[in-house]
This record gives sequence, C-alpha cells and structure tokens, in this order.
Amino acid sequence: MDSTGHWQFYFHAHDPAESAPAPLNQEHGHIHLFRRDPQGRLSHLTGLSLDSKGIPLRWFAPNQWVTGERWMDADPLTRKLQAIELNLRGPLAGAALWLADMVRFYAEDLRQLLLERDEALAHYCTRHSLSSQQAWADRRVAVWCSKFIHWPQDALQLVAPVSSSPQSRSSS
Repeated sequence: MDSTGHWQFYFHAHDPAESAPAPLNQEHGHIHLFRRDPQGRLSHLTGLSLDSKGIPLRWFAPNQWVTGERWMDADPLTRKLQAIELNLRGPLAGAALWLADMVRFYAEDLRQLLLERDEALAHYCTRHSLSSQQAWADRRVAVWCSKFIHWPQDALQLVAPVSSSPQSRSSS
C-alpha cells in the first residue's frame, strides 16, 4: 500500500500448468492495482501482465470474483489516472514509481479498457438474464477484456516524428 493509503498493488504468478492459450502464454506473472476509497474499500483498477523479463504484455480487467474487491464503475475509477502517485519507501519504491508511470502513460487506454469492461458486463447480464452481482460471481468469466501493450514501441512513439495517420498506442 502506498503512503497516501489510496493505492495498493501486488504481483503474483500462477502455476505454469494453468497456462493461458497463445498469445497470453508469454505471461510470467501480473500486477493487480487497486484504488482505495475514503471508507477504506478496495476497487480493482487493472491488472498488468508481465513476461519473464518484466516487459509489460497487456492490461486486463478481471471479473470481481477474481480479486474480491468492491466493484466501481469505470468513470469514477479512472478520473485521476493522469495524477496517480504511488508513494512507497523501501524495496518496492522503484516498482511503484514505474507502475505509476505506466498508468499515467496508458491512462486513456485504461479508461477505454474499463469502459469496455462495463459494456461487456452489461451485455453479459442482458444475454444471460443476470444481475450485475450474479455476473460478478460467475466463474465462467475471469477477465472481461484486455488491451495488448507493444513495449517499447509505444514509448518510442513519443520521440518519433508524428505520422499523418495517428494510431492508438494499444489494441485489443
């Protein structure tokens, strides 16, 4: 948890036997990032998949049962992404700075990801005649949506001359 008490993150990896199908099978582990509200309740902002060298692969939005947090709609959850600060001391301080930089860099992509997550949830509820609470607990859905990262190409676009056909930094 950062020193402000607003953000919390952790890294973990699943058993290699639980490998996802290609191209997701490059994942070594992932970071879960949460935002804490004034009452102290956690809401999951995003997951960030990393390969075995620590290169980011994709952002993802898991279902509520995966992390057990309080669900928050995309709009209030993403309002302050450009201003995120993860203030830590000790051995995780560098990782916190890097993660905050990644969130700021991909803030618009994360906003879009969470809007897509909310749309996917609504569509799923309609298609299966479920309430949001029922869909959040539905173990058939682990991840609502994801956006692949093209690192370091995304960062290099900042220093490269602007092309005549702008492209999004990441794609679904």
